[in-house]
Amino acid sequence: MFPASTDARIACPNTTRLISRSCSDRDLIANLNSVIDSLSLDHRRGAAEIVEDIIELFIAIARVGVKDPDSAEQLFVRGVKRLAHGQPSMAPVLNLLNRACLAREKSLDDWGELTISLSEIRTFRKAQLDAMMFRIDALPKAKETLITFSNSSTVAQIIIACRRYKWPKKVICGEGRPLMEGLVMAKKLTSANVPVTVYTDAALMSQIVDADAVWVGGDSLSCDGLVNKVGSRALSMLARMKGIPFTSLMGSDKVLPADLCPYFRCLPQNPREVADDYAEELDVVNEYYETIPLELVDYIFTEKGLSKPEDLLENIQLEPVSSTFRQLVRDNV
Repeated sequence: MFPASTDARIACPNTTRLISRSCSDRDLIANLNSVIDSLSLDHRRGAAEIVEDIIELFIAIARVGVKDPDSAEQLFVRGVKRLAHGQPSMAPVLNLLNRACLAREKSLDDWGELTISLSEIRTFRKAQLDAMMFRIDALPKAKETLITFSNSSTVAQIIIACRRYKWPKKVICGEGRPLMEGLVMAKKLTSANVPVTVYTDAALMSQIVDADAVWVGGDSLSCDGLVNKVGSRALSMLARMKGIPFTSLMGSDKVLPADLCPYFRCLPQNPREVADDYAEELDVVNEYYETIPLELVDYIFTEKGLSKPEDLLENIQLEPVSSTFRQLVRDNV
């Protein structure tokens, strides 16, 4: 099941450094394989950060293909398979892999054309955040205290942007057991001079009485609900009881098309992360993600503005599933 050496805290290497430094073709291919492996194991960073690195990875693979199509083909196939298997609970990863496969089909094995298509996807993703920043006035404001949970680069950047308008005065974060990614979030905010208080995940729930709003990220949105860090559902229930708006901040690429739902799943993780000394003798459950029913989510904030989750799902246009994607990840279903 889970070997003692399994460690989801493995840090992802600097993708840009590995793919841009001067090195032999053999070293570059080895580096790209290393990036594939590390990104598939990365559970500490938010989905937006992981997806940014995956885009850079596939652009680098496409550039390899201009000179060495056979090596690029092997890297492309391995990248789609490994990342879909390693990150099946992140809708933007599945959406990106599907878009890369669609672009590959459209390019007809022209790796230069694929490089251009992937670069356009990168540009679109950067424009998403800019559009969200332009619309931050639409967000439910937390003039005094804002609660956030887990680690989301999108939430962090928007909180930092809101501080220019002198709100929120304080942010409360949970620690994010077992990988403590909530501390990563707290460090991001603190480094931007945002006042932050960190609580244990259990203690965070009682702080809801002092909050004006709850903002979280999100790993997937579908008709089945919003998927986010375990503990988010309890937080949403408490927010509903107290009449506090619960909002998910995400790009629209986190909306999961119905045809991709079979490839999406939340997997149990290594129990040693929770109880290393007792994992063999106790029944220890370690889950990173859970589903929040849509009725407990007040708003979804995307580059399109503030929406009710049902309205966003009804109005958004989604891409078809690539036949290449289906073929490469069929074993994941």
